[in-house]
Amino acid sequence: MAKNVEDVVKALKLKANPKNGALTFKVGNKKVTLPFEVRFLASEEFLFVHIPPASEIFKFDAKNVQIVAELNQAKVAQASFKQPRKTERIVKKSKSVELPIELKSALGRIPEGHKLAYGPDGEIKLVKTRKRGS
Repeated sequence: MAKNVEDVVKALKLKANPKNGALTFKVGNKKVTLPFEVRFLASEEFLFVHIPPASEIFKFDAKNVQIVAELNQAKVAQASFKQPRKTERIVKKSKSVELPIELKSALGRIPEGHKLAYGPDGEIKLVKTRKRGS
């Protein structure tokens, strides 16, 4: 368990994804991109930023941004960065196929205990079904 805010920050550094060229400034009419590998995580009210060698957790609202200094707030921020795992399986249901009436009636005329099979010459023939013992 985290004992202080620095422990939470260390744990978040491992979770954050690196992104090159994420730190930019506008100087006059030019946009300057700094050559740092920035790692960050964002949620509704918290932001974690790691620019080597420093990292901080920020709490922001509509008007201001504050550095998180309390352990309780850091734990709340850490919990807000967690993303739910995808556990849903998508199963595609096959469309039901309607058999033509002629085919249904022909299959209905196969005697019980028999089935249709292909012979060695490729002709369709009637064969007894195998009864397996237990």
